[in-house]
Amino acid sequence: MKTYMRLYKMELYKICSKKLFLISSFSVLVIFLLYFNSFVIGAKTTINGKKYTGYQAIVADRQIIEEFKGALTDDKIEKIVQKYGFPSGVSEDCNTFLDKNYLNDFVMNHFSDGYFHNSNDYQIATRTYQAAESDLGLAAAALGKTPVIEYAYGWNVFTNVLGFGCILGMVLILFAVSPIFSEESYSNTRQILFTTKEGIKGDIAAKIAAGLTVAVAAYTIIIGLDLLLVGCTFGFDGRDCFYAQVMDAFIREWNNYDNMSTWFMKDFICIFIVGAFVGIIEEAAIALYCSAHCKSPFQSVIMSAISFFLPFLLCIFGSSNHNSILFITSQLFDVFLLGVAIVSVLPDISGKVHFGMVKVLCPIAAICVGLIFRKKFPFFYTAPISLITENCYSDLDLFKAILGSQVRESVFLFAIAAFMIFIVCSMKKYEKNN
Repeated sequence: MKTYMRLYKMELYKICSKKLFLISSFSVLVIFLLYFNSFVIGAKTTINGKKYTGYQAIVADRQIIEEFKGALTDDKIEKIVQKYGFPSGVSEDCNTFLDKNYLNDFVMNHFSDGYFHNSNDYQIATRTYQAAESDLGLAAAALGKTPVIEYAYGWNVFTNVLGFGCILGMVLILFAVSPIFSEESYSNTRQILFTTKEGIKGDIAAKIAAGLTVAVAAYTIIIGLDLLLVGCTFGFDGRDCFYAQVMDAFIREWNNYDNMSTWFMKDFICIFIVGAFVGIIEEAAIALYCSAHCKSPFQSVIMSAISFFLPFLLCIFGSSNHNSILFITSQLFDVFLLGVAIVSVLPDISGKVHFGMVKVLCPIAAICVGLIFRKKFPFFYTAPISLITENCYSDLDLFKAILGSQVRESVFLFAIAAFMIFIVCSMKKYEKNN
């Protein structure tokens, strides 16, 4: 065990001591902090004619909510309107009401006839509805939940920053993990390493463990820093607010209101955290496989980047036509990549021609399976880039009505299975190359 720990520490040090890793880590941290700071700087509120910006606006909004904090009632709605009025100031240069604060904006959006879509499509509220007549009230009654008023904007920031931070983390992992195997091939040092007493299996296990450690550590730092910044700046109130209430989304009526729009925010946060973690480790496993497959660090980085981002780009360009080749390719790319990886664990067949045919048929078989089941299972949402986006969970919530109640759990299980397959295939692929 001591010898394997020594190898593991050596591999971890080799990754973390590189200048590219250190520069990338620092850059990711700076960009992450700047992105979070943009939410603080951009905060604005108007309370009784006095305007606040930045952190002062956050503090002011949190203060005015203290009086109304707790279960939502018609009396509280009326008092908010009497005390702060309705938002009414509009400017073509600003795509929102100029004189809103957290409370009167909340009342306008959920309990009045007012709305704001853009500077040319808005209506200043003239009256309020009773809480029981609103979409929020109807949903709460149907589910037996109690809607509350709390300062929940911090959780909106948390989800946005976590998604963005995971994208930055993926880029960091791409540069850190992709060269793990390929740099040994490029520098022709593999044979020297494999003559040590630990052997080829010990060295491969150490490399994989080190790569996964970097991925898990990056995710842990991102989510820990996100929680720390949100807690210190916005506070942790609003966990029992509805998702639609926090994320400024519409209340969905399907399934008798039992859908993501009416989840408590704390439930969505838990699922998002788990899903993002699964996406991060799956991405690390794909990077390890690409590294074992390629002969140089440059090739493995490019191949990893294509594997991560190509499905997402193809989906964007092909989303206008769900029967287009671009869209179908984006949905099945992850399955195709699994088919390519599985070739690595197939036993060698005598005759290069026969084995070459098997190599071609395995990915084709994976695509065929994907084509057969693509309308019964959302393969696209098992890809790492999908699992770290908030829209993934909103879409899966809609798929729930079509594909069944366990679709989200099935997506997680498929992604975890893909992670294990890529890990095994990276080991077998690197062994075959030596």
